[in-house]
Amino acid sequence: MLDLLAETIVSALGFGVAVVNIAQADGSMAVVSVAGDASARATLLGSVDSAETWATLLAASEPWGRLRFIDHCNDSAYVDALSWVPDVETGDGEDAWHPEDALFAPLTATDGRTLGILSVDLPHDGRRPTAVTCSALEAFAISTALALEHATLRARAEASEQRFRELATRDWLTGVGNRSMLWERAQRAVAAATSSLTVVFIDLDFFKAINDRHSHEAGDRVLRAVAERVRDAVRPEDTVVRWGGDEFLVLAEGPLDEEAGWQLAQRVSSAVSGTVLFGDVPLTVTASVGVAFRHPTDTFDADELVRRADAAMYDAKARGRNRCASYRDTEVPLRRPA
Repeated sequence: MLDLLAETIVSALGFGVAVVNIAQADGSMAVVSVAGDASARATLLGSVDSAETWATLLAASEPWGRLRFIDHCNDSAYVDALSWVPDVETGDGEDAWHPEDALFAPLTATDGRTLGILSVDLPHDGRRPTAVTCSALEAFAISTALALEHATLRARAEASEQRFRELATRDWLTGVGNRSMLWERAQRAVAAATSSLTVVFIDLDFFKAINDRHSHEAGDRVLRAVAERVRDAVRPEDTVVRWGGDEFLVLAEGPLDEEAGWQLAQRVSSAVSGTVLFGDVPLTVTASVGVAFRHPTDTFDADELVRRADAAMYDAKARGRNRCASYRDTEVPLRRPA
């Protein structure tokens, strides 16, 4: 959009160069678009001028309506501050354009913020622009400012929307995902049917006793520590979620076979087991872990996959806790052979 604007100014308003500067967070101006003269483009595109440089230029400029003009005869203009000066001869007459003249328009948002600077140079006729040309340039500056403001607002809205989406799929206490994230990714993976899926279901043993004996703050400390341990035990691409209460799930997409899925469950179980310090008090943590596997050719859905991992977890709990169990494609989870 900005390239098109700069090119239109060059072709429609009779300037040899049009430059769009965008304000940065620190007040500096970055050149993001240059149309016209090739040497200007090579010199200016991507360059950044400090806020102090532009403050100097604006202070030395003469208001032309919404535009600002710097006469080369103005000793306070500090021409050295200009990033590029064209190598052209000056014409005759008082209205002749001088290489060290500068004409630009601040791009101002509706709330008064400076969004950028639109500058032009090298008028084709070698003369200072007429009132009609200046009026047209002002109109371009207003349109550019509105477009930039709209783009900024849209970018902020998209960033906020993305942030809300992340919050909607994150567990506020532990920072891992929540049920929404798990369902979204699991259902997408099942629909794609291009890789195997492993679900590891983790339920902390005797977690209620920690809450009752040491307080809910101690329980929260344990949950955060467990979430971190599970994240460290799995691959970066695996999904870790807090399923609810003291339950966590891991969703691992291929390339994993059942043996690798079982090893993943054991790795998670070993990582979770241990002590968590609550102040000076060591809290013993273990977990019952169930694992279920889905081949790309299987026809059951994500809900069934999670149900199988949950059933396997209850089998581990029934067999004495602090252990893993695997669901073996039957309605009853089977104890893994020794």
